[in-house]
Amino acid sequence: MKKRWSWNLRILGLSEVCKVSSVNRFIQFNNETINAKHMIQLEQLARALSRSPYLTLTVRKLMEFRPKEGAISISHFWKHRDSDIEKKGQLSDLYLLTAGFWRYFDLSAWNRYKEEVNHLPIREFALQLAMSAEEFRLSNLIRHQRPGTETAFVVREDVYSIFHEQQMTVNFNKGFISDSLFSFLYIALRKGSHITLLVDEYPIYFKRILSKWQFVFDSKSTADSCQICLDILYALEEELTKDLTHTFVSLHENLQETVYEDKNKRQIEQENSDNSPSSESIEEMFRTWHRENKKQQGPHLEFELTKGNKGKINDGRIEEGDESNEIDNEGTGTSTSNKKSKQLGEVNGKTDKKRTKQSGERFGDEHQNVTFEEKKINLRTDSNVKENIGIIRLQQKPLVKAFTKEIRKRIDQKQESKRTRLSKGRLTPNLTSLITDQRPKPFYKKNNPSLPMDAVFGLLVDSSASMIDKMEETKKAVLLFHDVLRNLGIRHDIVSYFEDAYEASENEQPNTFLFCHQVEDGVKDHSEAIFSLDAHEDNRDGLAIRWMAERLYSRSEKHKFILFFSDGEPSAYGYAANGIIDTAEAVIEVEKKGIHILHLFLSSEEPVEEQLQLFQMMFGSKTATAKNVDEFTTQTLRLLRRMLYLVVK
Repeated sequence: MKKRWSWNLRILGLSEVCKVSSVNRFIQFNNETINAKHMIQLEQLARALSRSPYLTLTVRKLMEFRPKEGAISISHFWKHRDSDIEKKGQLSDLYLLTAGFWRYFDLSAWNRYKEEVNHLPIREFALQLAMSAEEFRLSNLIRHQRPGTETAFVVREDVYSIFHEQQMTVNFNKGFISDSLFSFLYIALRKGSHITLLVDEYPIYFKRILSKWQFVFDSKSTADSCQICLDILYALEEELTKDLTHTFVSLHENLQETVYEDKNKRQIEQENSDNSPSSESIEEMFRTWHRENKKQQGPHLEFELTKGNKGKINDGRIEEGDESNEIDNEGTGTSTSNKKSKQLGEVNGKTDKKRTKQSGERFGDEHQNVTFEEKKINLRTDSNVKENIGIIRLQQKPLVKAFTKEIRKRIDQKQESKRTRLSKGRLTPNLTSLITDQRPKPFYKKNNPSLPMDAVFGLLVDSSASMIDKMEETKKAVLLFHDVLRNLGIRHDIVSYFEDAYEASENEQPNTFLFCHQVEDGVKDHSEAIFSLDAHEDNRDGLAIRWMAERLYSRSEKHKFILFFSDGEPSAYGYAANGIIDTAEAVIEVEKKGIHILHLFLSSEEPVEEQLQLFQMMFGSKTATAKNVDEFTTQTLRLLRRMLYLVVK
């Protein structure tokens, strides 16, 4: 939705967009949201079972391995079912991928099998059949090793058996014989007694190959499963000529994209006498991709992984310099100038380029290509700004005064309170307890004096395009936050963040953090900077939370808080699919560092149930909702009270 707004801003102009009364960012065409916390739990389980901390988890149409991305995918097949079936089905996918195929699938045997079936007209049937046989073998192996997985696999077999029973009949009636046979063989392994009652309704060779297919029960390795499938394929050579129409299994598709099938493989084997054997398991293949491709990026460390120690790279990358050569690439960077050049720059005018920083892996895998700029917000030149600020402050003065008085009173109570009835300490003036009590404790102690407000705050303001109809009320809430903390002498950041949707590309996603107020500014008044806030394009929330946490973590204050204003889900270039999960992960990471985070959902209308569930998934119980623009300031005050009570309790 935000991307559409970005295009609207470009085509129609900001003034035209302002005419729209509200922006509903939660139009859900399929009424479906991601359960972020559940996905994080599954991902953590996948990393634990595979013993691979770099592994990531996604949801795709079918189960997949994606070694280049260091990712595995569970199937979308389990969506839109009962909650219990969905969870157990997803778990069964996870068990098969990380506790089965991960270590016990033999890539060498698989590659030999592929060479055998590549020339067949039913090649895809052959590949998917072997994967189905391996799924059966590995599911039994996992059940034996981990009895706790039994219930998940029972659910899996029941649901898939019903699915294949339907597909077997439908595809046979449509003339898709290969598809019908695949479903027939799947059911035969799980419901053997049931399938014998149906076999008379199908071609005679269906029954004939059952005698070969039953050997899958005795399969002990990938090579055994592949040999059984080869025997079946040779038996079907004259019977089956048309390949599969549908895709039932896609586990094998990305296994052919490994580094071991490089186009220069034969040349490498001839040039390098110290050949090492190819990886035998998917686990080793993933680790090779992760170790070599992810850690050795860039031309300065570019090697072909299977090249070995003695090979040469003959791609023209290394050559003698020549002035006549054309420019292939251009690069930009930053450097620090000396005092003299700075003085010259000041004399001549403006600086040459804006300074940007590279995110890299510092703020998470989703933001590796992010560049960001940190700068102070440009103040508006509108002559009415100061007058508007004065009017709003006059309206908010009773709230600010009452709130600061309440907090100061709690601080005073904490400082003046004392602990009585102690066995040692100062002697109390009232000594009647020496006579009246059997075991008198006439001593007391005063609480140690402490810094009244040993805290630092960071306020993040979502400045995406959808904030355009809420920005005026948001400024009032931010001003209230600023004035309360200034009156209490608490240092704080106020930062607006956004991503440039027009400049974002696959290789770079430029982000900007605009400071309205910085912790170094102390209690200075920056109300004019606050009222210079404006709506821009996209929002990358996980990045913003981690960035602010990094700033606060280095501070010496005992209590650290992040207050997060947003009006919807995260949305940026290549971030829409994983933005919710990444934001939820960022919240967990920040809280582990001892930084408290609270979220305020800014809505101009009554939020729907899906919206509330979404933010609860990302922020848990640390989220609050402003049901309309009039509640922005009151909800901000409520969240501030909740945070400051933690400091003075």
